[in-house]
Amino acid sequence: MRLRLAILLATLVLCAHGQTPAPDANERKALIFRVQEAALAYLDGLQNFTCTQLLTRSAGNSPNGPHWKLLDTQEAELDYVDRKEHYTLLKVNGRTTDTAKRIKQGPYLTPGGEFGTMLQKIFNPKAQSQFEWDHEESAGATRGCVFRYNVPLATTTEVIRSDADRVPVGHHGMVWADCDTGAVTRFRIETDFGEVMRSGRRVPMGFRLEVHYAPVTIGPQQFLLPQKVEEVSLFYKTWTKVEIQFEQYRKYDANSVIKFGQDK
Repeated sequence: MRLRLAILLATLVLCAHGQTPAPDANERKALIFRVQEAALAYLDGLQNFTCTQLLTRSAGNSPNGPHWKLLDTQEAELDYVDRKEHYTLLKVNGRTTDTAKRIKQGPYLTPGGEFGTMLQKIFNPKAQSQFEWDHEESAGATRGCVFRYNVPLATTTEVIRSDADRVPVGHHGMVWADCDTGAVTRFRIETDFGEVMRSGRRVPMGFRLEVHYAPVTIGPQQFLLPQKVEEVSLFYKTWTKVEIQFEQYRKYDANSVIKFGQDK
């Protein structure tokens, strides 16, 4: 009787604070499976489309600022065709001439893969991600399930490329998903640090990435597509922050000319 009363009181306390009791082990397993299935099927559900990418790059000597120095702003047309991202640079720092020459050169981050490729790094079965329940949160009528995850170096599929070097790195982070459909609405990746040798020195590198999704209507269909991205990377002593917004999603024009040299 006392045990039942204690459980009832604990439930009432949770409800009073607007919290939902954590799912049991079987429920957590089912939720993770649902999210994994939805993530792995995500790319199959996308159609070809075009959007506008607005990008701001900054550099600094700390991953958290506040002393970020603006490198450049870029506007590009992004064509997503057959699971690949193709970019046409339109403006750099608001100018349309000599755009490639206006991009600040250096050991700075070149982003890409926000449309599902990075998501696969978490849910690819080869990565053997380890998931842990974190909490549940609500957004209107939608129930959101939040998990922590970890991918060790031994099984990672994430590789950082620097010139000819390919450096595997383990990573960890968070995944936010719709509890009912399993659709991922946000994720955060933070890599371990890898190293390359440059001029006899060990050069550390790594990154953290956060992607936010939102419903977008293209033609008669609705898709869950990236809206906002922030990525912070380290190469040696230089930190780069990239902030991206995706706007004006629309149907892909099959008559468009794609410059395949700018694939991601």
